Amino acid sequence: MYTEEIKTAKEIAKNAGEIMLQYFDGDQSIEIKEDDSPVTIADILVNKMVIEKLAEVFPEDGIVGEEKSTSEYGMGRKWICDPIDGTVAFVWGVPTSMFSLALVLDGRPVVAVAYDPYLDRMYTAIAGGGAFCNNKEIHVSSKGLRGGHIAVTAGPERLLRMDFIPRLQESGSHIAVFSGCVYKSCLVGRGKFEGYIESRVSNYDMAAVDLIVHEAGGKVTSTTGEMLDYSKHFNGALVSNGKVHDELISIYNKPE
Repeated sequence: MYTEEIKTAKEIAKNAGEIMLQYFDGDQSIEIKEDDSPVTIADILVNKMVIEKLAEVFPEDGIVGEEKSTSEYGMGRKWICDPIDGTVAFVWGVPTSMFSLALVLDGRPVVAVAYDPYLDRMYTAIAGGGAFCNNKEIHVSSKGLRGGHIAVTAGPERLLRMDFIPRLQESGSHIAVFSGCVYKSCLVGRGKFEGYIESRVSNYDMAAVDLIVHEAGGKVTSTTGEMLDYSKHFNGALVSNGKVHDELISIYNKPE
């Protein structure tokens, strides 16, 4: 099932990676969007390539991209793409930006690809079929919070609230702060990190890694514990190995 979809998604990811590498150390033609986030020529070119390829192979499917779309969020078959997740890192010259693409069916991801072109790591998942990195199955860790690694955000300006940080420190966790939602989520899927909390991520950030982490044995929800619905816009997500999920929800939402 989804053989043609995963094959096409992987081909697109490789093409996206080539574009990312072409512009990583070159002239990125950076512009600032209305939300004060950067967009580069690579973001635009990757988004355009994704739309063209998917429209050619799956002309009936909707495509929702961070920079440009052919469809709105909704039910049915929708491809959700972040052409370069971690554009801030891309602009900085820090290799934690990744390409991300998922096929979503009635609000839930069923095919996912996330690609790190710098290390040539291709993460893939099909619902019910496990998660893989370069065709090798991956699994989340079994660690608890004490001594574990929890990523929070790209920087303090992206945190809508800071009050949970001291509580997270008190749990004995090591806190990581760097740009790249997909990169951090894939680290959870590979068992390198135990969790990741982000209050400002949206559908295109999370669609692929939601399935990858779930298929690796982890858990992805809203910051209050609800299943994420990709048929509509949302903000915020909590990613974990499953073992620490409830604790992270409690730490994040505990009132002062």
